[in-house]
Amino acid sequence: MNVKDSEIIEKIAQLLENLPSDYLLQPDLLTEDQINEWYQLKKDNLLIAKAWRSHFNNQEDYFLDEAVDKKEISIHKRDLILLMVRQYKARWELCNVAEKYVKSYHIKLQKLTKHLEVLPKPILRVWYKFFQNVSLKEYPFQSPYELFAKTLLEEKNEVFTCTFSYYEVPVKKWRQATKQITNILGRSEIDGTYPQLKTAEVEKLKSNLVWDKLSFSWLGLTLLVCQLEAPKDNLLREKLIAYNQSLKEALTLAVTASRKLRGFAWKKGKIVYASGTGGTYPEA
Repeated sequence: MNVKDSEIIEKIAQLLENLPSDYLLQPDLLTEDQINEWYQLKKDNLLIAKAWRSHFNNQEDYFLDEAVDKKEISIHKRDLILLMVRQYKARWELCNVAEKYVKSYHIKLQKLTKHLEVLPKPILRVWYKFFQNVSLKEYPFQSPYELFAKTLLEEKNEVFTCTFSYYEVPVKKWRQATKQITNILGRSEIDGTYPQLKTAEVEKLKSNLVWDKLSFSWLGLTLLVCQLEAPKDNLLREKLIAYNQSLKEALTLAVTASRKLRGFAWKKGKIVYASGTGGTYPEA
């Protein structure tokens, strides 16, 4: 490991252990449930950061086993933390190769804003949902690390900011969507690209993912760009295949770990669980 690699690894560890962002924790404006959620997410990310450092320093992850023994985390969470370290390593390596392509495609998105009238209406709807806002701004990153860091910021902060408004987490649908994504990853081509889905598969996935809640993300754009460029770039293809495999392993374990979880929702800053029959949430 050279000095530059060591510096990046430590920067990523420090980023992880400082998420969710501190500015989101405003005790005067948050409920007790929200404050507890912020601290729980912070605790999880501290463990991921510690496991990240251990992984690259070839140290034992004894502290995770100790946390299991103390019943601070479950065995599934311990295993998921280890898989998340692998997943973030694969994401970093993917971003490191893909960032130049993401920058190039962002320029193309900016140019396309002047020619939207040529787009078919179905594509135009997708454009306005995911790409319009980002196409109106300058490309914000100066390095692959900045792109990678943004994907982590989006992911970790969004888990918490969803508590700010009404937000349902229907575990059954989430499990179905996760299984479908895992299947898609398993069917990915030898170049890492995903198979073309039938219309029924697309509609099922949109339903399970709760399509109206999805929005633009830099990770989403990065993966889209990788789909277009991986067949032409051997190194990018290698990193995309590794990313797909690490994501598949993490999602597979997440499905297993969620078997006994009940659906829940955030309502007025409080967490409420689905009724016994599922699908309805009592008032907070």
